[in-house]
Amino acid sequence: MSTASYTGNVAKLLTFGDCHQMDWENWPDYPTEVGLQPEDIPELIRMAIDRTFDEMDSDRLEVWAPIHAWRALGQLKAEAAIVPLTTILNKDLDWVWEELPRVYSMIGPAAIPVLADLIRDPSQDDSARNTAVDCLKEIAITHPESRNACVAPLMQQLEAFEENDITLNTSLIANLMDLKATEAAAAIEKAFAAERVDEFMVGSWPSVQIDLGLKQETDFSPDELKPKVPASLTDVKKMLDLYEAQMQQLQGFGKGVPAAKISQKKASQKKASQKKKKKK
Repeated sequence: MSTASYTGNVAKLLTFGDCHQMDWENWPDYPTEVGLQPEDIPELIRMAIDRTFDEMDSDRLEVWAPIHAWRALGQLKAEAAIVPLTTILNKDLDWVWEELPRVYSMIGPAAIPVLADLIRDPSQDDSARNTAVDCLKEIAITHPESRNACVAPLMQQLEAFEENDITLNTSLIANLMDLKATEAAAAIEKAFAAERVDEFMVGSWPSVQIDLGLKQETDFSPDELKPKVPASLTDVKKMLDLYEAQMQQLQGFGKGVPAAKISQKKASQKKASQKKKKKK
């Protein structure tokens, strides 16, 4: 599909600018600055998920258009984009991992059922499921009235800890901790007891209890607070891969993204980007 098929105000996003040169925290007001309106939503969706941009040379300004498009969809609270945007949650692109949760939080609680179904679907890519977990957390934070509706599917999926990949269990626990979901303590404890958690990313079970406010640090010895060393070489390899992912995220976002915004816990959810484009 040619980018020439985009017209009107949506076409302005093709040359709107390099996201690395923009404020990562404060996105442009696309409806105001570009003149985007609700009637542009179908074209914005098409641009946001258009794989044509993946094949472009990284020095072309157009490669940033999908990012501008999904940001605009969030600002327009485009519920029509909820399902289409799930098709790019599995892209090996750190901009997706970091920004789609924010986009879904802008769209709002209407996205909860779709994201919950994706998390429950074992046929989905691990990266997509982990990012969907992030999306639910951000919705819960932005829309506190939806907090319980977001926590419920996270808890439900954690109950399947034996079938889940360890990185998914770790992601679920990290986000439940961020939401201070003390009601999930029993499920979290079971996952730890079964050694289905990467403790190097979320800490030991005693430290999780402290983080949730269930215990005090004085309730444990220093040894109890230390994370366990992975039992197998496979677990060690996963741990090293996740550490490398974290380091690449901290270094690879460019000057638009402060390192403080990259959560250590999120590194447990994502594989390292292969950095095929400069925008990664």
